[in-house]
Amino acid sequence: MNILIADDTRTNRLILGSMLREDRHTVILAENGREAVALFEAEQPDLVIMDLVMPELDGYEAARMIKSLACHRFVPIMFLTAVSDEEGLAKCIACGGDDFLTKPYNQTILRAKIAAWKRMLDLHRTVTAQNEKLEEHHARLRQEEDVANQIRSNVLDAGCLNHIGIRYRLTPAAILGGDLILAARRPTGALHIMVGDFTGHGLSSSIGALPVADLFYQMTEQGCLLRDIVIAVNEKLRRTLPIGLFCAACFIDLAPLTRAAFVWNGGLPPVLVFNPDAGCRAHIPSRHPPLGLLSDEEFRCSFEEIALTSDDRILVYSDGLIEASNPAGELFGEERLMRCLAKRSSSDKVFDDILDALGAFTSGAILQDDLTLVDIPVDRVAAQLDHANIQETSQGEWPLEWDIQIRLGPDAIRTHDPVPDLLQLVSQIPGLYRHKERLFTVLSEILTNAIDHGLLGLDSSFKSSIEGFERYYRERDQRLTELCDGSITVHLWHIPENGGGTLTIRVEDSGPGFDHSSPAQNFSGNVTVSGRGIALIRSLCQQVTFHGKGNCIEAVFAW
Repeated sequence: MNILIADDTRTNRLILGSMLREDRHTVILAENGREAVALFEAEQPDLVIMDLVMPELDGYEAARMIKSLACHRFVPIMFLTAVSDEEGLAKCIACGGDDFLTKPYNQTILRAKIAAWKRMLDLHRTVTAQNEKLEEHHARLRQEEDVANQIRSNVLDAGCLNHIGIRYRLTPAAILGGDLILAARRPTGALHIMVGDFTGHGLSSSIGALPVADLFYQMTEQGCLLRDIVIAVNEKLRRTLPIGLFCAACFIDLAPLTRAAFVWNGGLPPVLVFNPDAGCRAHIPSRHPPLGLLSDEEFRCSFEEIALTSDDRILVYSDGLIEASNPAGELFGEERLMRCLAKRSSSDKVFDDILDALGAFTSGAILQDDLTLVDIPVDRVAAQLDHANIQETSQGEWPLEWDIQIRLGPDAIRTHDPVPDLLQLVSQIPGLYRHKERLFTVLSEILTNAIDHGLLGLDSSFKSSIEGFERYYRERDQRLTELCDGSITVHLWHIPENGGGTLTIRVEDSGPGFDHSSPAQNFSGNVTVSGRGIALIRSLCQQVTFHGKGNCIEAVFAW
């Protein structure tokens, strides 16, 4: 250790300094208190051994100044003093001293005390370093939470929630919340609304909102029925959420022209329809399990229809509202909520009445769960939608039967992947969106087969080893670069049928073709890393047919 010795007696300094050097310590000597303070500031020692009675500045005052200079550093001060009365020794500790030893001191005891302080210093440094790392970790975590919260807000706010007269309060119990409110307009003019409450709160519950919002907005923009959106969201969450995490949700399809609402409630408290003249005139309880629990086969998506009248408001809330507690641990409960509605105050005051009653009840108590309240004033929302000149059309007017054909030349094949665009086009068919992943696989495999094997003439047997994979893709890049002739034609047509339809995908390349009469490989017999493309297409489609020299494939996907 680096030890500062402050004593006005030269003999004492030399004897003590010699002993400490024998123990391999670095020694700094000061003749008085003022010099001790100056040397402490310059040398930053680990331990100070100080006499009490010194000229210019005594040990008491020097100790106070050294502790002030040390700031957050832990530097023990040990007094070697002839003072032996309790009051004097207590004064040593009060001025900043950490230990004392009365003169004449025993060298064995002094060495033991120094060894003990070294252990304390080592422990303090370890704890300090750990605290600094912990603080850095917390700072990074806070920054990541802020960024995640900003990303989440940007994703969730992509709809029209803040522009159509809906009032809402969403208060997370942590920085990141698990509740979400989404609203978006279909091209038909109908309004889709979703209120969700993921299990728990914080990051684990908040992250599930992102894929839900993405699906909700995309499918609504594409004109999908809310029923199909609910089914797609459930399947997405079932596949992505871990066991024990799910989403209680309410979906509302609000038709502004017909003044009707269709409600699906899965796991949220009852959806209420309030009118100042009739009070709470409709009460739609949860009739379905939360999202993310049931498979497509088990999942049911039936909506309840509500005929709306003038001045109606639809109220949706999460269980965080009725389970909010006061400092005594009592819950706000549905009874207090219904008392707010029983006041029959004007429609515009209902939202504020509920929040005022909740605030008075909780009296600033910390939230244990995310809290959400949504107030949908039907007349005002309808007026906003009408103002946007959105005219409602029936689902039957959608072009469900269509036919499209595209041709890709060498430049397009080199620079453009047509699968996302084709998939977007196919997803416009209401109800077919839930088969998006299957269709992506079919389209990708067919087009990859046409490019790699039909035009470029690559051999899949190359991919039997890591080196073969590298050779395969090097060769692919080279042949794509040199491709100056050839084309691929993609022909899609859809025919609607009762409860679904048939999508036919026909892809033809200008290559020489291949012998498609050989037996197709199946999954059970394929233990290699290649050659499964055609078998995969056959497993997903009802019919797969090769034409011509094998350079034309036609796959029929019935849904």
